[in-house]
Amino acid sequence: MAVGYGTLAPMPQDRYTSPRAVIFDLGGTLVDWPDWDADAPRRWALSYDHLIRAVPRAGWPAREQYAAAMRAAELAHWVRVETEHWSGPPSSLLSDGFRRLGCSVHEHELIAALDGYARAVDGWAVAFADARPVLESLRARGYRLGLLSNTWWAADWHNADLATHGLSGLLDELVYTSDLPHSKPHPAVFAAVAGRLGVPASACVMVGDRPIDDISGAAGAGMRGVWKTNGVPRPKPDHIVPDAVITQLVELPALLAAWGGT
Repeated sequence: MAVGYGTLAPMPQDRYTSPRAVIFDLGGTLVDWPDWDADAPRRWALSYDHLIRAVPRAGWPAREQYAAAMRAAELAHWVRVETEHWSGPPSSLLSDGFRRLGCSVHEHELIAALDGYARAVDGWAVAFADARPVLESLRARGYRLGLLSNTWWAADWHNADLATHGLSGLLDELVYTSDLPHSKPHPAVFAAVAGRLGVPASACVMVGDRPIDDISGAAGAGMRGVWKTNGVPRPKPDHIVPDAVITQLVELPALLAAWGGT
């Protein structure tokens, strides 16, 4: 059973202060991974190719078995995120995949598998066209900018994508749940990014494409929540009411100004 946190309807606007910080989700908000579900098994297979080249030995499972087990471990991870708001590091997920295979691995073999997956997903992400211009605009206006991403990937993998698209230098704080014990919508992760930004929750605006993770999480943490639908909104429970809805990030600066921001 999923755990709920906080008030899900938007707080009265007089409970907020003028926006001083904007916190962005990553996938579906700043960047996208095209054909995620369809392409994920192929990426796992590519990681296998690197593993057996880096650590050749007898006893490795077949390529298809490896890809299937790792994909199953990945899906199981996201079930735990959804139902328990748990989080964990990349090594935890791959260790689960190897357990599913009945395969005992040494640390250097686990690292090789992780490196193989990192290589397999390199260059997969595509930035939304308005992501960089909007971040530049908000930064020029004096907003503190943060990132809060539910992910099992290592921070370095995401940071490489951000750097590729010229986004990393525009964000003041980067918070990945793979480095934390909880995931969105747990209030602790929102408190973590607000604390690092040095801005009270009431002056923070969370922008994301997932109603439960981003919008209900923001509400439970005392932040405004802006739902970015990308023109194809996800199903939204009726009891989750965002403070605003946008289709593209380019709509955000005017919205912040309407709330008393710069």
